[in-house]
Amino acid sequence: MKKLIKFLSACTIIFLLLTSCGERGPVGPEGPQGPPGPEVIPTSFEFEADLLQSNGFEFFRDIPSGIEVFESDVMLAYVLEDIDDGLEVWRKLPVTEFNNNGTLLLDFDFTFVDIRIFLDANYNLGSADQFEGLLIRAVHVPAAFLNNSMAMVQSVKQAETIGELESILGTDVKRLDTE
Repeated sequence: MKKLIKFLSACTIIFLLLTSCGERGPVGPEGPQGPPGPEVIPTSFEFEADLLQSNGFEFFRDIPSGIEVFESDVMLAYVLEDIDDGLEVWRKLPVTEFNNNGTLLLDFDFTFVDIRIFLDANYNLGSADQFEGLLIRAVHVPAAFLNNSMAMVQSVKQAETIGELESILGTDVKRLDTE
């Protein structure tokens, strides 16, 4: 028992000595400025969609010409659900609704040129399922395939000459002479 008390006392003393060692020292100098990151900002646009029997419960909207969509990019879509004390409440699509007829899904898909908002259900849609004036916010999120980056790294590793490396990178390679 005496050994346990001595051990706990020693641990307590060591803990107190290590945790109560004066003030922190001054902050060190700031490091060098890092390289600038890419200036890629997701962009959004809004539109009204009518999902009616007459249009097959789907609505197409062209992506604005100022937004360039690439194969690796993604789109997100939100529907204005409510305005609470002047604040807009947005819900991300898809939205699932369970009603007496079954399950109704408000969803979206997109291509390089347009975004489609549509209804899908596990029952035959009718006039009671129509929506008019849905405010949709679409967000374009630029992205790059990871595989392309990995392929680039692999190609750089396999380059045997400076010319091959310049061709892969699309730029001149400058040699740093070390003496």
